[in-house]
Amino acid sequence: MKSRRRDETRWSDHTALVAAFVALPVAAAAAATTILVGDTGTTDGMIAIAVPGVVAAFATALAAHALLIRRHRDRERVSNRRLSATKRELHDEKVERDVLREIDAAIDIAPNEQAAIDVIREAFTKHLSMQPMELHLIDAVDPVLELVIATGDHPTIEGARTSPWDSLAARTNTTLVYDTTDRLDICGHLRTRLHAPMSAVAVPVNVMGRLLGVLYGLGPEGQQPGTGDVKFLEDIARMIGARLAILRASTLSAESADDIDKLTGLPDRGAMQSRVLGLLRDRLPFTVAVVDIDNFGLLNEAHGREAGDRALQLLARVARKAVRPGDAIGRIGGDEFLFVLPRTNPEDATRAFERLREELVLAQTESSDPSFSLSVGVIGSGSGGTIEEILHRAAGALNHAKTQGGNRVVVAHKAKPASPGR
Repeated sequence: MKSRRRDETRWSDHTALVAAFVALPVAAAAAATTILVGDTGTTDGMIAIAVPGVVAAFATALAAHALLIRRHRDRERVSNRRLSATKRELHDEKVERDVLREIDAAIDIAPNEQAAIDVIREAFTKHLSMQPMELHLIDAVDPVLELVIATGDHPTIEGARTSPWDSLAARTNTTLVYDTTDRLDICGHLRTRLHAPMSAVAVPVNVMGRLLGVLYGLGPEGQQPGTGDVKFLEDIARMIGARLAILRASTLSAESADDIDKLTGLPDRGAMQSRVLGLLRDRLPFTVAVVDIDNFGLLNEAHGREAGDRALQLLARVARKAVRPGDAIGRIGGDEFLFVLPRTNPEDATRAFERLREELVLAQTESSDPSFSLSVGVIGSGSGGTIEEILHRAAGALNHAKTQGGNRVVVAHKAKPASPGR
């Protein structure tokens, strides 16, 4: 069919040229004959004029017909190209839908988060082998963005761990598209990780506004991905986020019964870390305080373990009454308690813990058990760092309170920046 159309088009081109070459000299000859004969009233004169005119008209009509055929064929070719492009797009969309359905079904049967990550890695390798991909997830315990999947051939730094807010896509919750990473005004998390410039798409992975990670699609520098490619990556990111959110919620639900300290009825260390993690993810300001009983070991030795247990229970009861709705209290080990106060600065927290110490003194006047005092270490989230760093510095402030004699509240100072060259 295509060969026949090419032959017809070629014939129309040749016909138009031949007809044009015939029409022009014939018309010129007719005009010259008319001038030479001069007598248009005789039969010979009329024939001399009519015959070339008929030939010229026929040749002109033939040329016009050939040109119309050519024009029709050109339109047909344009239409066929558009139809072929539409068919290719529909085919690509069908392939993408099939890939998405396969990934969705595979992730859906994954029993845990690690199994889901393995499935995603296998899917990237199978279906997107020509497309370098990276998946960075926020750790379920520590709020750091960690590289968990890297597929395809691209120069990158393995095992990167950084704050989620170093990623511009994560910070703005927006899909970002770059034709090159060799610019100063792009995502710093991306630019500093690649050893060579590339094009990139950065898609935040989130569910209901809760950030879970970032999906990166990489390519040759200068080859900016099309709208369809970006949408495909966004669909994958949406699918990954939905499944990981379900798996993490299931894990928390299964572990919730084990997150309660049986003696005081307060959340344990793991539950409190999760609370701090949520505040860090949501970028809400908060203050953390580590509290413990002064000379608790001596109290146990002098009055018995039961007296020590009653002291812990009394502190838990007083603390529950003293905190605001939305504040969290937990027992993180021994006689140590952790307080998390959202939207509170260290200065206001210090005044709150001074009131807590006063309430505890009043409560002990109604008890026959030996009295005890508290030491408190306070730190604000504005000081930065991971959960472990925040707790470590709060514990440092607590130790400083004890070295000063205990029965006081001490606020941790901001960490000093490292000296250049260290």
